[in-house]
Order: sequence, then structure tokens, then C-alpha cells
Amino acid sequence: MDVAICIPARLNSSRFPKKVLADLGGKTVLQRVFERAISAVKTGNVIILCDSSAVHDAAVNFGAPVIDTPETCVSGTERIASVLDKIRGDFIINIQGDEPFFDTDIIGKIVAKSRTSNAHIFTPVYKLDSVDDLLDSNRVKVVRGHNGRALYFSRSTIPFVRDEENVSKWLKWTDFYGHVGIYGYRRKVLENYTNLVPGKLESAEKLEQLRFLESGYAIDTVETLRPSLGIDTPKDLTKANALLANIQSSA
Repeated sequence: MDVAICIPARLNSSRFPKKVLADLGGKTVLQRVFERAISAVKTGNVIILCDSSAVHDAAVNFGAPVIDTPETCVSGTERIASVLDKIRGDFIINIQGDEPFFDTDIIGKIVAKSRTSNAHIFTPVYKLDSVDDLLDSNRVKVVRGHNGRALYFSRSTIPFVRDEENVSKWLKWTDFYGHVGIYGYRRKVLENYTNLVPGKLESAEKLEQLRFLESGYAIDTVETLRPSLGIDTPKDLTKANALLANIQSSA
């Protein structure tokens, strides 16, 4: 299987503009993500997809292959689909440009799962272990079937425990899962992306993966470690620098 890793990098995120170019231990956040992706697959087929000259120039400066994409793309998936003809590979993995600490083992797990499953899309999940996680609308939750297939994604707390009014006890009733924003797509899925109509669920939740569920695509999940830290705000960047310094001092 010919695998390509794409890192969509948007310059002006609404909550933290230019975060992919922010300094993280002497390198940009984007460079940290790129280098981690390279270490995960040990291949040169890792590409940064950018929407601006600033991101393009930064990526070229640290030696990354770059493809320019339209500024109008509203999601990483759309950004990949817009330049799919320039991407080599029959299995495409989408890694967020603001996840410098993602679990590198998950890439191999996703590829392995794609070889034994007939699903169209593959994505990591992890068990939630605190009430704060359950109630945090920024932490996306996913409900899975017995076979690990995703049934629904939401910013709300799902599933809902009807017979327990005290939310602090919900974790005793069932397993709750959070979603990691990494996707593995079969190429044909992305080739058909422009034919998919954005649905009401995607519009309401602001979750791009719901477009696929609404259109009848099967999404398999792969369990992974709890993500250590994504960078969505300047506060997260401060935490990330502290985490990186701790990792480097322990190495």
C-alpha cells in the first residue's frame, strides 16, 4: 500500500491566528508536526498543504515538500481533496498541523486496520476518564459499535445516561471515547469528496467527519493513547513549550 501523509496548515485559525508558525522550542509548531510525521512513517512521502505564502515559505525553509491549496478550503479534508491529483498514494493520512505530540504508533495502526477492514475511513479514539472531559465541548466524543465502527461524533456528552442524574457517576455506567483529529482515507473517498453535500449535522456540530457519516460512509476507529496536547490557544502553546522542555530534559 502506497501511503501519503498530508499535513493541512491554515495560517489564520479563528482561535489562534498563525499558530502553525508559532515558536515551539526553537522550531515552528508546523515543523514539529512534520518531523514527528517523518519519524512515524520513515518515508519521504509527507507533504504540507498550505494556504498562504507565509506557511509555504516556512515549510520550504525547513525542507518540507509543499503543495499550495486554495485559501477558501474550510477543512483539512477539503484542502487535501482540492489537490489530490498532485498527491501520490492510494491511502492518504490527514494529520492536523497543530498536533506536535501525536502518538506516532497510531499511523501504523491505522494502516494495519485498513488492510483488514472494509471501512472507507479510519480514525483514532481514546477512553475519556474524567467528568471535565465529558462536559468539555471542545473535546469531541464518539460513540462506537461493538465492531469499533463509529456511530456518531459530537461535541455533546454522548452517550447520555438516562437513569443517572449525577453526571459525575456516568463513567461508571459505560465507556466514553474522545476523538483524535487524524484520518486515514482510501483514495477513492477523497476522489468523490466534491460530490458530497454538506449536511445539517456537520453544520450544527462543526465536525467535518459528519459529512461522511451523513453520506453513508463507514468510519472505523482505532484505539490510541490519550493525546498529550493539541495547540488551539496561546495558553496551549505555553503548555506545549513546557511539555517539550520536560521531554527534552528527560531524554
